[in-house]
Amino acid sequence: MIHLYIITISSMMFIYNINFYYQDNEKKAIQVLDKMSDYYKKMKSFSSTFKYAMINLEEDIEDSFEGKIVVKDEKYVLKIEGQEIINDGKTIWTYLPELNEVNISLFEPENQEISLNNIFEIYKSGFNLNYLEEGDSRYHTVELYPQDDSKTYYKIRILINKTDISMYNFSVFDRHNTIYIYTIDEFKEEKYGDDFFSFDLTKYPDIEVVDFR
Repeated sequence: MIHLYIITISSMMFIYNINFYYQDNEKKAIQVLDKMSDYYKKMKSFSSTFKYAMINLEEDIEDSFEGKIVVKDEKYVLKIEGQEIINDGKTIWTYLPELNEVNISLFEPENQEISLNNIFEIYKSGFNLNYLEEGDSRYHTVELYPQDDSKTYYKIRILINKTDISMYNFSVFDRHNTIYIYTIDEFKEEKYGDDFFSFDLTKYPDIEVVDFR
């Protein structure tokens, strides 16, 4: 009986320590992410070049490309692989110069789950957070786990520079053993007017327009 009592107390202490550990790590994660988010929110607009890599562990497939994005609130201009995607917060234009074609669709934020313009605040709802003590000493490493099990991914890992609290990269781990990695290269705070985030059809008189609205 005494042995059972001691085991029960030990088990309770173990569970308590584990819970305390996770609560402490979650608190650290929130503190770091809040600082990173504030760093970007102070900027009215910014531009960044980035590298994208896709690694499929099951099929041993890798793919990568480079791009550039300009962000202002929900607006953005994204240049990747021969196309330019322009979003003014209401409408999205996908311009394909080689085809002399532009596709037009409505901007639906709920369909844009993880992107380079919302990753700075995505942690604020719908995730459990964990600060990892191990890893490269140059970065804070934070992991986000979606509370909704129906998501196609099970984890987001964010690396944040310790020197200036800017984001170094983020990785999305999906449920099919594929990892998507976005690494931020050159980053600049720059001023852009709202006109920059719209596509002027009058400048392309012969362009083919495909309107999905």
